[in-house]
Amino acid sequence: MAPSIQLGGETKRTNAGVRRDLGALPRGYGKELKIAVPWKPGFKAFLNVTDRSVGGYCIDVFEAAVKKLPHHLSYKFVVFNGSYDELVQRVSSGNYDAAVGDVTITAERTIHADFTMPYTESGVSMLVLMENDSKSTIEWVFLKPLTRELWVATVIFFLFTGIVIWMIERPRNLEYQGSSSRQFSTALYFSFSTLTFSHGHIIKSPLSKIVVVIWCFVVLVLVQSYTASLSSILTAKKLRPSETDLEQILFDGDYVGYQRGSFVESFLIKQGFSKRRLRPYTKKQEYAEALRKGSMNGGVSAIVDEIPYLTSFLSDRRYEKEFQMLSRIYKTPGFGFVFPPGFPLVHNLSTAILDVTGGDEGSQIEAKWFGTTAAPPSYAIPNTDSTPLTLRSFSGLFVITGCISALMLMISISKSVLASYTRIRDSDVRSPDADGGNGGREECNSAQNVMGDGYVDDRPHHEIRIDSSQDIHGISVERADGEEPGPIQNGSVPANSSQSR
Repeated sequence: MAPSIQLGGETKRTNAGVRRDLGALPRGYGKELKIAVPWKPGFKAFLNVTDRSVGGYCIDVFEAAVKKLPHHLSYKFVVFNGSYDELVQRVSSGNYDAAVGDVTITAERTIHADFTMPYTESGVSMLVLMENDSKSTIEWVFLKPLTRELWVATVIFFLFTGIVIWMIERPRNLEYQGSSSRQFSTALYFSFSTLTFSHGHIIKSPLSKIVVVIWCFVVLVLVQSYTASLSSILTAKKLRPSETDLEQILFDGDYVGYQRGSFVESFLIKQGFSKRRLRPYTKKQEYAEALRKGSMNGGVSAIVDEIPYLTSFLSDRRYEKEFQMLSRIYKTPGFGFVFPPGFPLVHNLSTAILDVTGGDEGSQIEAKWFGTTAAPPSYAIPNTDSTPLTLRSFSGLFVITGCISALMLMISISKSVLASYTRIRDSDVRSPDADGGNGGREECNSAQNVMGDGYVDDRPHHEIRIDSSQDIHGISVERADGEEPGPIQNGSVPANSSQSR
């Protein structure tokens, strides 16, 4: 055990060390308190213990709170070199009257001792190395703006839209006819060409045009959203954390570092880590070196420690751009001062701590040891990756285009069925001789021109009528009745001329 150490104030030397007389405790506690201070070789901003003095953020908060007590007390600091759990046990058993330092309040420790109110926020987080994302490796960055479900849904609707257009246009549009392979390739090409709005195939049915207009609007929204998301990903910060999940580190069997003497060791063991996979460290430099080496080269994949220590680590300009602290993975109340069970001044000291930390004096103490630009204890660098677009974001658009396409297809099929039924009914009702043959032929031609969706084929139909007894070469043809046919006058056709077959 190290010798007793005194910090400032009026003193008188004894064989036990240096002590400070601040008055008397309540009845039964009028003795000099022996207060243990943990020996901390690293993170000097919290506890700066030397052979001649004790200082740091924790000590300054304690002394500021003591000054606000209604009672005066006498105490001396004694350096304790051991684990924090052992320190709490020593206070509980009466070896020390109190413990002042960066002692985390946990449920297990409160069973054996009383704690004051916490004077700092706390919690457990991970410190990881930031990897450079601009390495010369093959990356499928263009797939990241959309989730897998959205990619699948987009491809399905491309194919569905192509099939709908093919089914509507095929009965009357020659471009969608031909062999099976030609029809399939035409429908597939037309559907995916809408992605760049370069579809060159002519569509004739108004139903198809409605489907294409709605689908092109959906494609426009998809393309614009994809472009914006991809631009965000490409222009985002190129550095990303090497590890993001403690459970994944456990599954991979990697090594994890922690601060020596901290309760984090027992926390990691409870999470499933074996003790041989844990490596203790005490200083900031050791944190940095271990993370740089990595788990495969004698280092660690991550440092698990309390947030105030990781915040102090990142406040150092040497490490702020190379390492990253992730979000909190375990919540703790914070740091508190330890006293034996039933100590009468715990309540008063807790009130004084709240007064100090909630006012300007607490801010001045923080600025003294951590600097004015230090991040708050709950600070954690957020992930700068762009969130992929999800299927939920575009579900409304897919529902609209799917319903309209299905409706247009049903209308096309209904019109085709109705046209076929009408043609069959008319052919059964009318006989070929009812109109002298000519009307029946005109009806037949009209029925043949009706396509699947009820529209008339716009291809020209040519009829050749020979109204003279001479053919186109001027050869005379004798009529059946023996009369000489008259010549054609300006393209006019005599009424009794017959129609050529």
